[in-house]
Amino acid sequence: MALVRRVRLTRLRQSARINPRYSPSLFGQPEGCKMSTIAKEPYLLNLDEEASKRLNLQHGILSRMIDGKFIPEPVIKRLTAIQEARMNTTYNWPVCEEAKYLKIADFATGTGIWLYSIREQLKDSGLRSELHGYDLHDNQFPPDDKREDVEFHTLDILDTAKIKEIGEIYHYLHVRLLTSVLTKEQWKVAIDNCLEILKPGGFLHFEEIPFGELSIEKDGIPASGGVLEKLQASMKLLKRDLDCGNNIYNYLEELQLWEVEHRKIDLRTCDEETKQMQNVNARLGLEEFITNAIARGPEALKRLGFESKEAALERVANLGKDAGTQAYFVLHTILGKKPGGTFSMVMSCGGEPTPKESELEEWKEEPKAVPDPVYDDVPQEQEDTGEPELSFVVPRRGRFQVSYTVTPSDPGSK
Repeated sequence: MALVRRVRLTRLRQSARINPRYSPSLFGQPEGCKMSTIAKEPYLLNLDEEASKRLNLQHGILSRMIDGKFIPEPVIKRLTAIQEARMNTTYNWPVCEEAKYLKIADFATGTGIWLYSIREQLKDSGLRSELHGYDLHDNQFPPDDKREDVEFHTLDILDTAKIKEIGEIYHYLHVRLLTSVLTKEQWKVAIDNCLEILKPGGFLHFEEIPFGELSIEKDGIPASGGVLEKLQASMKLLKRDLDCGNNIYNYLEELQLWEVEHRKIDLRTCDEETKQMQNVNARLGLEEFITNAIARGPEALKRLGFESKEAALERVANLGKDAGTQAYFVLHTILGKKPGGTFSMVMSCGGEPTPKESELEEWKEEPKAVPDPVYDDVPQEQEDTGEPELSFVVPRRGRFQVSYTVTPSDPGSK
């Protein structure tokens, strides 16, 4: 095992030389904290520091494939429209100031590298946001003193009860690389849960690399030595969805989400530097699956087709020895918008000047939650003339009130 560890470190150093900008050693190990090296089922990879480095290397590969545009353009436009509407409030009360921040979450966040990476794109777009990272395990979260302006929480994406407690608070929700974790039916539960915490009109964004489209080739001929094929067969036995990219898209269509998009990026279309980085990543990933199976015991090894620990270790030692082989995958990025309108808020106090801080004592005593609106019935004769504008007023004590206008953003919505 010591030999295997030295090989891994050597490969990671080589990947850093390939492109230092995407060096996988982004976060260090928290002092005095020991990471668990083996995850419990259903996660079949490791959760140690080396696994974190591999995930950050993988993030660098994906970043190059999408040209560094982590947040799709439709999402940027939506977030910009929301923020501009919120900036048009008459007052700068504490509650209004808080409302100006967009809320963005990342499921299966791992080291949080996606959240840290989107900050520059948000800044360039003039967007102010709160960033929250969720994961089943906290092993790979950065140390407390390196979290900066990102919040991290442990949460199972399949825990419907706990997710419902969060409520519809997010404008944009990103999920990435759960293909080795969820079955086809669990994917539907995960998607439903994501929609539970997404605001109406918010975007849900998946990025997945389906196992069924992984390959290792030499001159167009499979050259994995059988280990990749064994891995795919093991995924089938565990009922993982080897075609999750297409199935996620189909389910979003079935749910009738708006503006559903499905983009596929094949590594074969990328430059040689990106392909070299993927070769390193693929070898590390396969090695991680095998060493994880060794730690789980004989049954896990048999699922991968190995009769003994020694046979598995020998296969690990031989990974990547065949010069000229190339690892390939297809990145699926799926985007959908939760049905809902565009909301604008105007605050007024009868044309009087902005109140002083001392005059806001009554506001401090009021509940922070806004009551659910009650819509007036729409006259029958208006139904054929187009979508009517719906307005309502929430009364407040004293001379303050909040009026809202709700306009669906989809012209075909009811």
